[in-house]
Amino acid sequence: MQAFADMLIVASQEHVDHIVAAADRNNFTGLIAIPCSNDTPIPAHLAAAAQILVVEVDPALPGSVERLIALGRDYPAVPRIAAIANSTVALVRTLVREGVTDVVALPFQFEELLEASLSAIEAAKQRARGQVKLAPLIAVVRATGGCGATTVATHLASDLAAQLGSAKPVAIVDLDLQFGNVADYLGCTGSGSLADLLTADSRLDEALIKSVARAAPGNLAVFAAPDDIQPIEGVETDQVLHLLGLMRRQYAGVVIDLPANWTNWGLSAVSAADQIILVVGLSVTSLRQAKRRLQMFASVGIDAAKITLVVNRVEKGMFKSVDLTDVNATLGREVLGSLASETPGMTSAQTQGLLMPDMSRKSRFNTDLSKITAQLVSRLPFEGD
Repeated sequence: MQAFADMLIVASQEHVDHIVAAADRNNFTGLIAIPCSNDTPIPAHLAAAAQILVVEVDPALPGSVERLIALGRDYPAVPRIAAIANSTVALVRTLVREGVTDVVALPFQFEELLEASLSAIEAAKQRARGQVKLAPLIAVVRATGGCGATTVATHLASDLAAQLGSAKPVAIVDLDLQFGNVADYLGCTGSGSLADLLTADSRLDEALIKSVARAAPGNLAVFAAPDDIQPIEGVETDQVLHLLGLMRRQYAGVVIDLPANWTNWGLSAVSAADQIILVVGLSVTSLRQAKRRLQMFASVGIDAAKITLVVNRVEKGMFKSVDLTDVNATLGREVLGSLASETPGMTSAQTQGLLMPDMSRKSRFNTDLSKITAQLVSRLPFEGD
C-alpha cells in the first residue's frame, strides 16, 4: 500500500504496538507511532512535520484532553483525530468544538483509522482552498410523541427547498430508525434507506448517499427509515456524524427528524445542528415534557442559543390571535412561530402521501409555515447557487 503522508500516532504502548503490526501487515509505510503517556507533551519537531495527528485521549485525565486542544492552537493547519476507548457525547462535543476532525475507537482498527485520516486530509485541503461550505443542519425535535414533529419536519424541508430555489435539493433525514414515516408522509417509494448508509463503513461516500436518496416533489432528497424495525443501540455516533457531514457538502440544506427516545448518537446529531426546533403543543403535558428536553440538552452542553420553539396545532379563531408569551415564559426559549391546526386536511393529505400545499394553497398552516421558514433562511448561512 502506498503511503499518502506521514501520520503521527501518539498513544500508549499497547495501542502503538497494535497499530504498527496492522500497518506492517498492510504494507503501509506512512505511519510514525510513538508510545507516550496520556498527558505527556508531544515532541514539537514530530508534530510540526506530520500531515495528520492521531492522539490518544483519556477523559479521566484533564491534561490528556488539554494536550489535544493545545495541538490545535500550535498547529492549526494539521488535522487532529482523537483516539478514545470510551467516548461520551459531552467529550465528543467538546473536541468537535475545539476543531478536532474525527474520533476513532481504541483499540485501533486499521481500516477505520485509514479512512478517517484520508477524509480528514482531504477536508483540510478543501478548507485551505476555500471549497468546503457546509449547508445548515436543522434538527426537528418533539416534546412528546404525537405532537406532529414529523409533519413539521417534512413541510419545513419542502418549504425550505421552495424558498431557497437552489439547484441542489434539500435533504430530509428520518433518524427515527424504528418508527419513522417521513417517506410515507411524502409519498416516496424505493428500497434504499438509512440502514444502507449507516452500515456502509468505508464504502460511505457521496455517490452512495445519492444512490440511496428517494426523490420527492419540490426538489427534496428523502432518506427513509429502514422498512423493518432494527435495534438502535448498535448505531455508531461517528458514522451518524460522518454521514450528516457528507450530506451537508452535497445538499442545499439538511433537515433531520429525531426519534422520541434518546441515544448518544441522537444527542450528538442534535449537538451538530445549526438550529434546533423543538415542536411543542399548548397542553400542560407537552410544555412539561419540553422543559425536560431542554434540561437534558443543557446537561450535555448543547448551546441553548440554537434552540427555538414551534407551537403546533394551534386553534386559531377567525378574529382571535394566539398569545404565545406563556410558552416563552414557561420554557425560556424564543418562539419561532405557531402552526394552525388543520387536522382533517392534514390527515387526508398524509394518507395520500401529500403535503398541505398540495391540498390547499391558502391554508393558515401554509401561511404560518412560510413565515417560520423565512426566518430560518434569514438566520442561517444558506448558500446561493
